Amino acid sequence: MPRSRSVAAVAAPFALVLAASAATVVNIDASVQGIFTSWGQNNKGFNAGPGNVLCGRDNVTVFRNYFVFNLPANLVPAGQQVLAAELIGKLPWRGYLSADATETWTLFDVSAANYGVLVNEGASVTNRVDIFNDLGSGNDYGSRVVSVADEPAPNTGPGLLNVALSKPAFLSDLAARLSAGSIAIGGSITTLVGTSAQRIFAFSGYEPSFGGRATLRLTIGAPPCVGDLNVDATVDDADFVIFAIAYNVLDCGDPAMAAGCPSDFNRDGFVDDTDFVLFANAYNALLCP
Repeated sequence: MPRSRSVAAVAAPFALVLAASAATVVNIDASVQGIFTSWGQNNKGFNAGPGNVLCGRDNVTVFRNYFVFNLPANLVPAGQQVLAAELIGKLPWRGYLSADATETWTLFDVSAANYGVLVNEGASVTNRVDIFNDLGSGNDYGSRVVSVADEPAPNTGPGLLNVALSKPAFLSDLAARLSAGSIAIGGSITTLVGTSAQRIFAFSGYEPSFGGRATLRLTIGAPPCVGDLNVDATVDDADFVIFAIAYNVLDCGDPAMAAGCPSDFNRDGFVDDTDFVLFANAYNALLCP
């Protein structure tokens, strides 16, 4: 069974010692979370409460939310990687309102140029429609269908909205953001139709009675099987064909590279001879351990 640990929203330095084969679950609470309106105002400009992550629409105004997570420098031990990830949103009582039975909340990447604005929640920001647009476009990290059934009973704590961040883009972006020390995630209801009220996370905020902080949950451990690029528990000719294509492209940033650059086994941004040596060893072994 994986072990668990937590990182506070404003984390103190910590150390982690793991056996090479162990997996651990890391919970990181959002350091900042908020909203942007369709006319480009953040929480402060819109006069919303601290930590409010209202998402959806209220007549002509559309709201998108965002979450910033601090990433400790020693988050991923040497020889390990992030194996799975999910974002856990906190839905307060009365947090869902829509004439539709369900709405879909989709998470997206955030352009690096907008990080400076999002982390400064004390500043009043206006006329940044570009940031609003950014929070609902780009790489799709994952989505969750939400309904009134996800609301908690009154005074019982928030309903948890777990969104699997299973897309290769998230793991790739997370690896790239480790050196920067934080990652931001945007959120948008992607099923909005018409102009009637359709929203989730109404009445939200940092206080636990209003949902509290969203959580980024990461499972970290040793790679399950280096070289098994088609995930069939063997490293064979089918995997070699996939690896050879990536090897010829070389640069993980090249648009021709497969999403997430899965052949970059040592995660240095390139599929090169170092990765070939790792693949050859796995290919000779054939069966995944």
